[in-house]
Amino acid sequence: MFEKSKALNFIVLFFLLYILKVGQSIFLPFVVALFLWCLIYILTNNYSKIFIEKLKLPAWSWYFARILAIVTLAGIIYFIVMGIKSNIDDVSQTFGHYQKNMGNIFDKIQQYFGIKNKVAFHHVLRDINIGKVINSIAQGIASFVQSSMMVFIYLFFILLEEKSFSKKIPQLFSSKKKEKDAKALFEKIYAKIEIYVSVKMFTSFLTGVLAYIVMTSVNLDFAMFWAILIFLLNFIPTIGSIISSIFPIFFALLQFNGDLIPVSVVAIGIIAIQLLIGNIIDPKIMGRKLNLSPLVLILSLVIWGSIWGIVGMFLCVPIMIILTIALLQFPSTKKFAMFLTEDGTTF
Repeated sequence: MFEKSKALNFIVLFFLLYILKVGQSIFLPFVVALFLWCLIYILTNNYSKIFIEKLKLPAWSWYFARILAIVTLAGIIYFIVMGIKSNIDDVSQTFGHYQKNMGNIFDKIQQYFGIKNKVAFHHVLRDINIGKVINSIAQGIASFVQSSMMVFIYLFFILLEEKSFSKKIPQLFSSKKKEKDAKALFEKIYAKIEIYVSVKMFTSFLTGVLAYIVMTSVNLDFAMFWAILIFLLNFIPTIGSIISSIFPIFFALLQFNGDLIPVSVVAIGIIAIQLLIGNIIDPKIMGRKLNLSPLVLILSLVIWGSIWGIVGMFLCVPIMIILTIALLQFPSTKKFAMFLTEDGTTF
């Protein structure tokens, strides 16, 4: 009986994942809208603490905090989209101009290793277009924000309905105890997501700013574009920081035609920043407050990336936070939820 129940749970799980994949155009905009609403809620709470608690302003200043939160988020999105949009075509075209430099570097590598039967560079890159790879990543980020009108429509109505949530939610529960438990559950989810978002915002921004300083010190082209890409991709666990570091280092190699001094400055600088922030500062601030297994995060990254693409990769950590907390509430799934945590005991 237990095995049948277990098999049924897996069937339901795969069916749900299939529905999320097929219904991407319906579910993804709504999930993104919820995430943006959560960001606005976090910013509003932080602003209201400053206005109400520290500055001792009246309670109505909460509305000002909400407006300021929306303006802040809108400003961040606008800056990211315009920063990508204003550079993307130039970056893609510049890779074409550096084809000759690529060939020279490739020939030097073959000569250094004493390869007698040299391979022509254009044969190596016959099926590879690095400019298109960068173009597709950046266009995917920018076009999603620009074209996803449904996201902003959902977000608008969520903000309108927000005040009535407190009246509607109690009606879902048959007793005060269940209502209290549900409230505690939502508060726990919010607290975890707030920690994750706040820390990642700070560390990703710090990484982008420091990387920008390093890149401008050697006059690397499109330093602002690479800094924005580093900031964004650092929200993708593990591989995001690796991918965001490879592009500016490789571009420096092309721009400076293999000159090791500026290339080394960019490579050592960016890698050192990523290691310092990713392995020391980020864990020190975050501590064990999230307590998600690194292996599970990688699996989550692959699963949600295959379901919802690059947006799924950005959302995989908040999704895993919600999923783990939800699974902990039921005796039948509690052991599985513990498996998702880093230490196997608490979350």
